[in-house]
Amino acid sequence: MNASDALLASGGLLVANGPLDALDIISLVCLGLGALLSLAAGVGLMRFSDVLMRMHAQTKPQIAGLMFLLIGLAVQQTHLPTILFLIPIMFFQMLTTPAGATMLARAGYRSRQFDNAPLYVDELAAAVESAQRRTDDELTRAHAVRTGQPEREPAPEHEGLGHGEK
Repeated sequence: MNASDALLASGGLLVANGPLDALDIISLVCLGLGALLSLAAGVGLMRFSDVLMRMHAQTKPQIAGLMFLLIGLAVQQTHLPTILFLIPIMFFQMLTTPAGATMLARAGYRSRQFDNAPLYVDELAAAVESAQRRTDDELTRAHAVRTGQPEREPAPEHEGLGHGEK
């Protein structure tokens, strides 16, 4: 009985070139986890109802899935330049995904594309109001310059300030 027959009899895994070694199993597990997490991210994007929940599904499993896929690839590679090439892929993915998610969350918040759940502390409302006021003031000034009408004074930032009250 040779080694392949003994491995097969014990329930081990075989491939065309012989039995699987530890690196193959680690790679297989990492690639499987990466594929499963990427699938979960895709399903979450389709199933979740609002922007904020979809943003969560897009970022967390997607980053972890890519990390497992890259680890699975790195374990199988024998050339150092190939392994080193995978590091910037993960770095730039980890750098850009949170920035993109933040932009999507702000856009979803400003357009009210989220469930109408009660927010106990809405830390973004004042910033959005202030930015909207500044945008409106800039548009008013630009319109006044184009039409030659006198400029109106912009609305004060906070109610009660700037009217003689201190």
